[in-house]
Order: sequence, then C-alpha cells, then structure tokens
Amino acid sequence: MVSERIQNFLMRYSNVFDRADKKAAFLVGVLTKFLLDIQLATRGSTPFRSKIYSLKLNENRLRRIFSEAIEKLAEYGVSYQELQSYVSEALIKAENDGWNLSNDEVSYYFALGLNLGGLFK
Repeated sequence: MVSERIQNFLMRYSNVFDRADKKAAFLVGVLTKFLLDIQLATRGSTPFRSKIYSLKLNENRLRRIFSEAIEKLAEYGVSYQELQSYVSEALIKAENDGWNLSNDEVSYYFALGLNLGGLFK
C-alpha cells in the first residue's frame, strides 16, 4: 500500500516531518512525481513540469499544483485514489493547523517529495 510506505517513511523521519504543512508540501511533490512518471512513460516527455513554477512555490501554487495534478491524472485515466486521499487529508490538516512554512520551505519539501516519490511505487 502506497500510503503505508509513505507513513513509514514519514515516521522514520518524524523530526523532519513534524508538522502537517511540511507533510502536505512533501506529499503534493510525491503525487506530482507519480504524474510525471506517467507522462514520461506514455508521451516520452513531462509537460506537467512546466506547471511547477520552476520550484518557486508558495501555498497557493501548491494548492493549484495539487488540483491540476488530480485533473491531469484523470485525463490519463489513472487514479491513485489511496495516495490522492492521503494527500488530501494532509492538506486539510495543514489548513486546519495553519501554514507556517516560508515559500522557500514549501519549495524544499515539495522538491523532496518530487525527488523521493519513486520510493513509494
């Protein structure tokens, strides 16, 4: 199960992922990695990469990336329902707890998820 592997990873590095906003940014990166892998496999290119703002992110851009990634996955006829639900829950918790990440931190945690997303397939 994808979410189980992610949960184990987040628990292993709980000192780093000690807040919901960090987890949310990371998980959106993971979901984006899954989408980019699908694009690469089916098209031989990753056009969605242009939607990640050269990794200069903030909360609003992260939200947009999340919703556009979900939409793009649907266009490819792919659903990672378990992962999408897990990311959604993390985003809700981050909203509920309040975002406390700087833009650089949002970019950093997203990039971590983007780079490590392959670990969870």
